[in-house]
Amino acid sequence: MSDRYQQFLGSEPGMIVELVDDSVSPYVVRTEGGFEFCISSEDFRDYYRKESGPTPQRWTHLITNSDKGLVDSRRMAQVMDVLHSVEEVFQDFDKSRAFVRDALKAISGDSRADVGKARQQLEALGWDIAGFTDKHWARLLTISDDLKTLLLSDRCAVLRFPDLPDIGAAQDRSAGEATSPSRPALGKTPKKVMPKGRMGGMKNVDMHVKGDALTITIDLSEEFGPSKSGKTIIVASTEGNKTIPGRIEKIGLNIYREQGKKGNKGRQQSFKNVEMAVEGDRLSITVDLSKEFGPSKSGKTTIIASTGGNQLVYGKEEKIGLNVYRKIE
Repeated sequence: MSDRYQQFLGSEPGMIVELVDDSVSPYVVRTEGGFEFCISSEDFRDYYRKESGPTPQRWTHLITNSDKGLVDSRRMAQVMDVLHSVEEVFQDFDKSRAFVRDALKAISGDSRADVGKARQQLEALGWDIAGFTDKHWARLLTISDDLKTLLLSDRCAVLRFPDLPDIGAAQDRSAGEATSPSRPALGKTPKKVMPKGRMGGMKNVDMHVKGDALTITIDLSEEFGPSKSGKTIIVASTEGNKTIPGRIEKIGLNIYREQGKKGNKGRQQSFKNVEMAVEGDRLSITVDLSKEFGPSKSGKTTIIASTGGNQLVYGKEEKIGLNVYRKIE
């Protein structure tokens, strides 16, 4: 009997299929009703999982049905629409996500909520909401109950594209689990384009831009202690997604090594618009910011460069996860 798989991601997730032929792409699959169709090997790996198997870790922040681990892309699009409307105010996705959760708690359970009282509660928490207009409040007050549940969740849409401040902890969690990030530091709304020069708030990451060429330099001999799990050592991190100096593109980067473990060394020097060169302990990464690889799964950003998950650094035992993207206006 052929293996059975479930479509966990899509506009109507949950369909069960049998894998009839995976010898060459596109694969041939058959529904429970006997209908056969073809699907590319890439789409099959992205959208299907073994029946009753866990949802892949990289999709857990998009789960809309926590009991079944399914991702309804239409509902997630509605969630992201709300978050991006708030991002207009704060110009930072992480801060916007945290604000929406706090704001919905302040007005939770009453569609006729006293907005003035909610404002006071949010200001007491340290939020600067001068730019949050009546239009934004009206949007939050009319959110349906099912979307409110997702937005109040400490899991849904909380992983940043898709890097984590603590990659080791993310790897140690079992599939389907995610931790709740702490509230981002509050204060003045950051500018969309950061001034040129070295950026603060990062660990062991030097970035320089000349024209459309982004160069990132990492000292692989540096260490910043163990991850929260204690199983990996942090080598470098942008500490979330940061705006590239002098540009509108954003970058998320993490490098780590496994604690007391000697493993394989990276053999791949080039990923999607990510070129690596290693000289001793000095890792240089170059990205061409003029390139594009189409929209992300959410349709809200354009992919500029990606390692496609955590990969071994060329010639080294450290692992790297890197993504560069641009918001679609």
